[in-house]
Amino acid sequence: MGVLGRFALVLALLLAAYGAVAAVLGARWNRPALVESARTTAFSSLAVIGAAYGALLAAVMANDFSLRYVAENSSRATPTFFKVLSLWSADEGSLLLWNLILAAFVAAVAFRFRRDRPASFPYALATLHVVQVFYLVLVVGPASPFTQLASPPTDGRGPLPLLQNHPLMAAHPPMLYLGFIGFTIPFAFAMGALISGRLSEPWVALTRRWTLAAWVFLSAGLVLGALWSYGVLGWGGYWAWDPVENVALLPWLAATAFLHSSVLEERRGMFRTWNLSLVVGAFALTTFGTFLTRGSVLLSVHAFAASLVGPLYLGFLVLVMLVGFGLIAARAVQLRAPARLERAVSRGSAFVAQNVLLVAITLIVLLGTIFPLAMEAITGSRVSVGGPYFDQTTVPLFLLLLFLMGVGPLLSWRRAAPGEAARRLTVPAGATAAVTVLLAVAGVHGFGALLAFGLATFVLTANGAGLIRRIGATRRTRSLGTFRAVGSTWSEDPRRFGGLVVHLGIAIAAIAITASACFTQQTEVTLARGEATSFAGYRLRYQERRVLQQPQREVLVADVAVTRGGAPAGTVDPSLNVYPSSTDPIGTPSIRYGVRADLYASVLGFSADGSTATLRFYHTPGVSWLWMGGAIVILGGVLALRPRPRRSPPAVVAPVDRPVAEGVPA
Repeated sequence: MGVLGRFALVLALLLAAYGAVAAVLGARWNRPALVESARTTAFSSLAVIGAAYGALLAAVMANDFSLRYVAENSSRATPTFFKVLSLWSADEGSLLLWNLILAAFVAAVAFRFRRDRPASFPYALATLHVVQVFYLVLVVGPASPFTQLASPPTDGRGPLPLLQNHPLMAAHPPMLYLGFIGFTIPFAFAMGALISGRLSEPWVALTRRWTLAAWVFLSAGLVLGALWSYGVLGWGGYWAWDPVENVALLPWLAATAFLHSSVLEERRGMFRTWNLSLVVGAFALTTFGTFLTRGSVLLSVHAFAASLVGPLYLGFLVLVMLVGFGLIAARAVQLRAPARLERAVSRGSAFVAQNVLLVAITLIVLLGTIFPLAMEAITGSRVSVGGPYFDQTTVPLFLLLLFLMGVGPLLSWRRAAPGEAARRLTVPAGATAAVTVLLAVAGVHGFGALLAFGLATFVLTANGAGLIRRIGATRRTRSLGTFRAVGSTWSEDPRRFGGLVVHLGIAIAAIAITASACFTQQTEVTLARGEATSFAGYRLRYQERRVLQQPQREVLVADVAVTRGGAPAGTVDPSLNVYPSSTDPIGTPSIRYGVRADLYASVLGFSADGSTATLRFYHTPGVSWLWMGGAIVILGGVLALRPRPRRSPPAVVAPVDRPVAEGVPA
């Protein structure tokens, strides 16, 4: 398997290099056959990289410990499910998966443009092949998953304990990779337009759905990552502004800004330079994120130089930024657009304001992420930038974004009828005021919490009213039932319909985040067997410690009986998992999910005989609504992906000869 895998990756590297050269020469020499050859090369590359991935999978399943990757990331006792997950549990395997997904995206582009192709297509295809060359160089050279061991061990170490502690690792990393890699396509078409000079081509329209698909995947990856953090790490939260989290958020923010401003370019031909910069920036941020996580930079600024992976990533990142932004600067004169916003207060101006806020948040998060690394490189001492910095700098901007998400649907693109905006504002403003007053009377006194709840209500009512108006308009024009009206509204304007649904999901998530951040309760107690404690209206009694023997680990379970209002309310059973490859146990929390609040329990330790247990309990209101809001955001993105149907030209009715009555004009 090692020989087969190495041969397949070298062959894939040669194919990608050939595809890049053939695409460029075909465009320069006007040889369509060369461009077609470069296009079909994408399918060969996918097949060959798929064979390499299959070889690594076969080696893992067969316990082939002659491969260093298998020996370090799998073992005979590892369950089959987690053996498959070990394929992306370390750098070499994750980079191989990255190459497989990238090859699939390139093949999808090659299939999509098999007939109708823009003039910039050859250069876009060449860009995709060049990106492939870089990532294949990594797995052929310094990060090869097929390195042989001279003396293979009889058994492997197994995956990292934290990575085999929850099944969400089956979905979270692949979704992030799909999102990260998906941004390569809009970047490639932007480069194709810039290199070819075909800036009048609708490159935004060509890549909008590809960008939206990548955005949907990345949104799913972020939600699944938060759910994994909440359900696995045992600290009661779902977002800690950790650098690994930040580098996934950064391209999502840039892509969100692009999806908004691209509407202005499609409608009015505006913001070409801005949109190209956002696309290059989003791709550069994905490269920056993989540089930090795969180049060992997060371990130490000086550790990345121990391998060629870090310097190669850094060099590729610099190349992307120099070429991308350099071409934008070189084409600045051609990119100028005479169109301007007609009104200061319009939906277009709301889009511009949202872009400014999203880019500002991106820069703030980027600064907080790289500042500790820069300080370590300069001074040699390690500093940290924690949650307070990010909360104090980004929360006000996120609140402004919520306001604009509510105001935007109430505004028109052009001049509206007098009083139209005020009439649309009446219901959202009234609902916001009512909810704010009710919450204040109910005992919510924090200004930030009241403001966040009020703005989320504003977004819900404004966007909900927008959906109702569109459905009602469709019913009036087509005289159809509600179900078909929704379907036809979605079909005729999928982006608008999906965008409103996304805004609803974000508003629901904002309510959940505010509630959990402001009103979570926490306690830590040590209980003897049979002893109970009161917490957040619950009575929690430690009953016993159970020991479960599983093939790959030993599980120490704390059984805790839960009563509420004097009535039994089930149990929670947090545990500690002891893995042979780890000296420290890995905790698994136990969560009782609820519509209003979750009861969250984690065990910190036991006495030697299990007679006492140290437990930590959280009462976290509204967290379940976060997952619901995230699901609605993803659903809205999927709805917006549907292509707008082509409108049929009106039927031409042939004139019918008939007699004309006397005295009636013909």
